[in-house]
Amino acid sequence: MSGKGHAFFLFAATLLAIPASAKAQALSADALMNMPLEKLMNVNVEVTSASKYAQKSSEAPSAVEVVTAQDIRTYGYRTLGEALNGLHGLYASSDRNYNYLGVRGFLRPGDYNSRILVMIDGRRMNDNIYDGANTGQEFLLDMDLVDHIEFIPGPGSSIYGANAMEGVINVISKKGSDINGTQLEGGVGSFATNQARATYGKELANGADVLLSASQYQSDGPPNLFYPAFGGTAHDEDQEISRRLFGKGQYGDWTFESGYVDRFKQVPIASFGSIFGDPGEHTVDQMGYVETRYDKRLNDKTEVQANVFWQQYYYDANFPYDANNGIPPVDRIVNFDAVDGRWGGFETNLVTSAFDRQKVVMGFEYQYDARQRVYNYDLPPNFTLYQDHDRMGSRAGLYAQDDYKLRDNVTLSAGGRLDENHMIDGIQFNPRLAVIWDPTQDTTLKALYGSAFRAPNVYERDLATDGNAANPDNQEEHLRTVETEAEWRPSSGTKLTGSLFYNDFSQVLSQDPVTLKFVNTGNYRAYGYDLGAEKHWPGGRSVKASFEHTILSDLSSGAAVWAPDSPKNVGKLQFAQPLFGDKVKLGVEDVFVDARRTLQSGTAAYYDLLNATLTSRNIWHGAEASFSVYNLLNSHPQMVGGAGAAPSADQIQQNVIPMNGRNVLLKLQYTF
Repeated sequence: MSGKGHAFFLFAATLLAIPASAKAQALSADALMNMPLEKLMNVNVEVTSASKYAQKSSEAPSAVEVVTAQDIRTYGYRTLGEALNGLHGLYASSDRNYNYLGVRGFLRPGDYNSRILVMIDGRRMNDNIYDGANTGQEFLLDMDLVDHIEFIPGPGSSIYGANAMEGVINVISKKGSDINGTQLEGGVGSFATNQARATYGKELANGADVLLSASQYQSDGPPNLFYPAFGGTAHDEDQEISRRLFGKGQYGDWTFESGYVDRFKQVPIASFGSIFGDPGEHTVDQMGYVETRYDKRLNDKTEVQANVFWQQYYYDANFPYDANNGIPPVDRIVNFDAVDGRWGGFETNLVTSAFDRQKVVMGFEYQYDARQRVYNYDLPPNFTLYQDHDRMGSRAGLYAQDDYKLRDNVTLSAGGRLDENHMIDGIQFNPRLAVIWDPTQDTTLKALYGSAFRAPNVYERDLATDGNAANPDNQEEHLRTVETEAEWRPSSGTKLTGSLFYNDFSQVLSQDPVTLKFVNTGNYRAYGYDLGAEKHWPGGRSVKASFEHTILSDLSSGAAVWAPDSPKNVGKLQFAQPLFGDKVKLGVEDVFVDARRTLQSGTAAYYDLLNATLTSRNIWHGAEASFSVYNLLNSHPQMVGGAGAAPSADQIQQNVIPMNGRNVLLKLQYTF
């Protein structure tokens, strides 16, 4: 049997080996009574991110996928990126510093996820320097505090504005009542990994709901990492440490929320021309925010929401380089790279069904970028200033959407948004149109059209080596997409989906390898289809599978060529099975990502990643445990190099970057 198929074979064997006894399929009466039907079956759940109001996923004017807290626990997801990698339409990548997301075949190495909008409870988490979205240990919310994750693929600029080009990800945090006490958690794993969390959550007697949490993660990483591009091994250079604080309080119509993350990461890949094997190469990321929200239902048909917020993002990095360019002796100089972003603003919206057969959403949001500072210099005694820019400006958006019932089973959703952004000239308008038809009670058909834009970020506008603004004239990117989707729910807990999509990217910002400037030379076209199937049984057993085929062509040079880091085929398979009378649950996940063209020459090989997790609940007076084996078959998936590596031709840039082999994690949690 070929290596390409052995993981799926093992997965299928696992399914067949587990008995489908009536005992495994049955829930106790108490458990069944306490479990919401939507969470039990998980095929037509309620979401809020598609239209900024609660609606069934089948009614949303877009495709929708949801990851629940139970999914996170069942499959042992450690980061947001791992949870999203289990969804069809997405695939993850890494350069051993940051994690990246590809959507429907499109991933630009080193773009820091600036074409995806990531939110926590509806609050935008993309920073105001790179417009980047963090999905690794630098993501602000601990995964054990996540209630569910909503993923809306496709352009979302008609509601959310810039950066919502390829999709919107909304991470919904738990309430204090979900914890209902004090929760302590500890974990140990491979590569000297350890983690700890302390959380208090409670609904108080006066109706207030409070959640407070602190957590820490630390890992030394593999002690030896061999890189053929350098002909050597990096020793003890993959350490990562992150610390998080999160607080949330709700009382009446008011919600207060705040979070902070501080992450340190050694970088073993000699990025930006650093000295290979130098343990001093590292990055630091810090992000924090505070927000106050007011949600008020005026009557049974109309509700309003308003919020004010303040956020900060800080990053710095040390890049040791050899001023003699490899000619002995080594003249070691440390380049210091840093950014400091601060921004605040407000948003208000109204949702009403006061008009006959209509649901209307209207809103306005404003963001003031108080600081957008980017600076770079060599540390003393070799001080040389290369860049020091400090911008400020504003972004504003006015949006509206009307979901109109043409017939009882046909809905026309039409919306659009006007955006002003200080990084571009003129006003952007992006519409979204959708026709949603339910020909039968268990069938939904959708026809979707939308457009989106992304303004140049500060990094792309001001990157320079001579202290001057390097790219004063670069412009916004554009995306236009057409999609059709079919969803069939033939029985309770069963869902089959299929979609066809076409994406047209224009004016994509690309970095010139000689001048390093970001210019609007990119042009990409994507055609593809996505198939999905899932089945949930009342006893807790579930199976979910998806397959996506995408052809993404790079038309930037005038001829259509296979775009870099774009797998033509991506497959996902997930299986969950209660064992021993529902005391233990097995979760198995297999992710297949096809070969991808690299930035230099050749391809990064396909990989098949098989993970397995065992979880047990209430093993002793509120104690729970989980044991996960990641990369069960001990492969070393190849990621496309270039993200974060030096782009100039006279400096080494890795073609592919191998990832970790098999590793394990044991977690214990106690709630009292």
